Amino acid sequence: MANQRTIAKFLGIHQSTVSLALRGDPSITAGTRSKVAEAARKLGYFPNPYVSTLMAHIQSGKEVRDKGCLALVVDATDEARWLCHPAYRQQYESIRARAALRGFRTECFFLGASGMSARKLDRILHARGIIGVIFAAPMVSPDLTLDMRWERYACVTSGYTWPAPPVDRVSTHHRHHLETAFAELRRRGYKRIGFGLPRMAEQRADSNWLAGWLLCQHRLPARDRIPELAGYPGDVPFFKFRRWHARWKPDALISLNGAEYPWLQKIGLNPGTNFGLVCLFHQPGSDFAAVDENNAVIGEMLCDLVAAHIVHNERGIPAHPRLILVEGTWIEGKTVRPQPIS
Repeated sequence: MANQRTIAKFLGIHQSTVSLALRGDPSITAGTRSKVAEAARKLGYFPNPYVSTLMAHIQSGKEVRDKGCLALVVDATDEARWLCHPAYRQQYESIRARAALRGFRTECFFLGASGMSARKLDRILHARGIIGVIFAAPMVSPDLTLDMRWERYACVTSGYTWPAPPVDRVSTHHRHHLETAFAELRRRGYKRIGFGLPRMAEQRADSNWLAGWLLCQHRLPARDRIPELAGYPGDVPFFKFRRWHARWKPDALISLNGAEYPWLQKIGLNPGTNFGLVCLFHQPGSDFAAVDENNAVIGEMLCDLVAAHIVHNERGIPAHPRLILVEGTWIEGKTVRPQPIS
């Protein structure tokens, strides 16, 4: 891609003259400014608004601080409470690594920390010149409001837990993961497949787990359909699971994290031999069959997306927020029959 040196060489003038001409500096004659603009057009030169903003800040005489920082806004009191789930840790580590590759560093801001608020965060970010903001999953406070000057920032968010601000978001493809798990079980000969979903999770992920399940059921003959098991250990008592199993006689179960495994063993079922079990979240080190959400990829995409917004000087709430879905990866495990030989 052409730069100012390319234009200067093309016209046989000094780079500083090109720089001043492109900024419309009156010390450069109108004729020279016109020649530079025409050469820039021919050579395909486009100014980098991030650099332009930085240079304007320098020329204003203000101290330049944290222009290479990406803020991770977290709805938690501290890092330990946030990173208790492997998915969030995977995304965080991936964001940090990708940011370093792109020339940024990251800093976490915890909205639940003592004395912190969205309004205070807004003041801190603006004072330090931090433009890029990633709202990290999950948002857990239903009454949390974000009173911030959005026109100052290039923002993206992870998953569906942050309903606001309405900015570009990157999420795992929950519905497709359910369909992948269902299709793999059918391919291995399981006929009566059930789905266990905690009641609190029915509306999570924009209800995409439930949507995927209902779609799979819709494609089956009515006699083969099994209603969702609403609840799991710690959510409903064991007798409800036993009654559901006795009524519908499933030969496999799709689970969020395999929490039903002890219940299955309690009624004499051994996933991998006389029963099938697939998790929609792959726990690191687990030997259960699962669909990996690819949280590391999500972290990379969050970083790349906010960096692109910064480079293109795209700040504030977009008129048409984008949703980017990351496909999962099937993980073989001991809790299902081996895949059939083609």
